[in-house]
Amino acid sequence: MKVLFICFANVARSQIAEACFKTISRYHCESAGIAVDDRIAKGNLPTRKVKDAPTRRSIEYIKREFRVDIGEKERQQLIPEMIHAADIAIVITEKSRWPDYLKEGGKVMFWDIPDPFGQTDAFADDVYKQVQQRVKQLVTEIG
Repeated sequence: MKVLFICFANVARSQIAEACFKTISRYHCESAGIAVDDRIAKGNLPTRKVKDAPTRRSIEYIKREFRVDIGEKERQQLIPEMIHAADIAIVITEKSRWPDYLKEGGKVMFWDIPDPFGQTDAFADDVYKQVQQRVKQLVTEIG
């Protein structure tokens, strides 16, 4: 089984979900974002690496919670083929932002968890904990 976690910029929610899933599940997973290319272009960022994103909160959280350093990991832009290759696609970004090819139903599931970008550290930590709880529920459901 292959699980795909999708958020807006592949910096926080989907990265937290991927790190958590990899520590508690026997299945394969990866993460992507629906606006990675756009965010990199608009932010004039030097690389796709997570460490070059505008905030490092998720990197520090993942180090602290899962003892994994994702700073050098390259963010992935979501493409339709990634949805087709996954058995389950979990979308953790507002439906108004979804590309046309991404529809809820079948293998696509929506988790309504807010974007921590631009919010306080406490708000972001709460979001990250919500993601972890949902991942734990998912692992319980799929075995």
